[in-house]
Amino acid sequence: MNSVYLILIGALEKIYGKANDTAFGSAVFHGPVTPAANIDDIAMQHYKAFLGKKLTSQTETNWFQPWKKVYERSPEIKADILTEYNGIKDTNAQISLPLITELIENAGEGKQALAEAYNHAGVNAMAVFTIGDGEAFSGIITTGIYSNEYGCSVITLMD
Repeated sequence: MNSVYLILIGALEKIYGKANDTAFGSAVFHGPVTPAANIDDIAMQHYKAFLGKKLTSQTETNWFQPWKKVYERSPEIKADILTEYNGIKDTNAQISLPLITELIENAGEGKQALAEAYNHAGVNAMAVFTIGDGEAFSGIITTGIYSNEYGCSVITLMD
């Protein structure tokens, strides 16, 4: 694991918090992935961990109904996470994106941490997903894969 990635992820954790299973607020999940890892699977794994005990066989349908990939970075796109966020046209994503960029304490530091982490040359895949419970909760997941070996997701979910 590249120590630079841990520094970038640490900056994200300072703003968005460490991994937790509260299913509310924000958190950063990260860990090693296999070279063949699928970004959708990594994001879903992190989302399930974030939902924790709130994810049951009775609630599964509600928590996964809003799940939708709303953006995936193409290899020919110049990495610029904030510009990429602004280009997302999905209505639910547009409602939730300010939760990760504007409606947080130290929004400027948050944007800087997002840019440093997701614009880094080592990011070879990045995608954004909408999440929620289909009713009161909505949010966003931004997931990146570093050098085909390490995945990182910033999750924000609010009511």
